[in-house]
Amino acid sequence: MRNRSSRIRRTAAVGGVLAVVLGTGMTGVATATATAAEGSTAVVPCPRGFVCMSEAPNGAGRTYRLAQGSSVFFASPVAVSEVTNSTTVDYCVTGTPSYVLRPGQTQTGPNQVRSLSPRPTGGACPF
Repeated sequence: MRNRSSRIRRTAAVGGVLAVVLGTGMTGVATATATAAEGSTAVVPCPRGFVCMSEAPNGAGRTYRLAQGSSVFFASPVAVSEVTNSTTVDYCVTGTPSYVLRPGQTQTGPNQVRSLSPRPTGGACPF
């Protein structure tokens, strides 16, 4: 019982920290949820209209979801293994590495993401 209670408190604390980090450094809506991989998929399970990041391949571990048109800036880089764009706009992924993520595209490999933002219309990403 003690382990479950500790896990619940730890989950609540992590959720509170993420809410503060995500809530103060972004415009729009982002959520973070811990999910387990279900079946064998090629990319982060990502609903239409979101950019999704996963700590582990195929959506295992913590998954971050950012609604289309929103931006998020992390106080310290977030380590993820996959980033998927299920929106209709290009997204600027700033970090190590920095790149443009086009609609329908997935970037797989180690990423240290500092920020995600829609690419300015007709403009370039601020790398």
